[in-house]
Amino acid sequence: MTQLKKMPPVQNVIANNMATLTLPLSETFERLVCVLGGTFTKAMILNIRVKLNGKVIHDCTGADLDVMNNYNGLASNASILSIDFSELFARDAVWQSVGAIGTASDNVQSLMVEFDIGAATNPTLTVFANVSGPKILAGINKLSKATMNIAAGNVKTPLPVAFGASGGALIKRIYIKSANMTALEVKRNGVVIHDSIKAVNDFYQQENKKVPQTGWYIFDAVVENNGNDMIDVTNNDPNNKTFSFEVNVTLSASEFITYYVETIDVLGNC
Repeated sequence: MTQLKKMPPVQNVIANNMATLTLPLSETFERLVCVLGGTFTKAMILNIRVKLNGKVIHDCTGADLDVMNNYNGLASNASILSIDFSELFARDAVWQSVGAIGTASDNVQSLMVEFDIGAATNPTLTVFANVSGPKILAGINKLSKATMNIAAGNVKTPLPVAFGASGGALIKRIYIKSANMTALEVKRNGVVIHDSIKAVNDFYQQENKKVPQTGWYIFDAVVENNGNDMIDVTNNDPNNKTFSFEVNVTLSASEFITYYVETIDVLGNC
């Protein structure tokens, strides 16, 4: 059973500072619900870092996280922002909670969130959490941020995708923030597994009740809400090894882009 609980006070909620929230251990965190007050807006959250045992497992801005939530069909509210570790609209209960952060293990020493606050006047921040029963730490939902300068338009350009210290993960989505991106090709072991233009990619996602976002091109391996559709590049299965994984983007003009890779991963690979 999932419960909704108010978390301890967020410390140092001051303009142009880093606020911190230390989460209590023992329960399993499905999502965090952040309530903003004063003149505090999502755009003023310059960065959010979720840290597990001091390792960053989520890294994004408030505005970009809001876009990702909107794409996934989560509720939209100007003063409320969700940090979701689950898969809310999964087709089964097991897949729904894959990625939730279990803190009942002896190997979990800390779970905290850092908020870099911009120029807000008298900001307030209260956090609630959807939690479920204790479980040991397993695969966690990870959101990694990267940037790249695309120097030329109308050229297929490889986008580096990093998978942590040990390499490998289960890939859910790649969110590419670009006003000029027109096409995407994804290859695994040299075989094309995704080949789209923006209009068709958006249409397919809409058919699956997703909400494509202006200025973003999203590769969604689990668009049909099936956990088995995640792309396995862990190499844990000797009969299904990944020797290469390529993400090739085409833009209509040069652009400096930000992109996020959402995966299910283990803490040791963060």
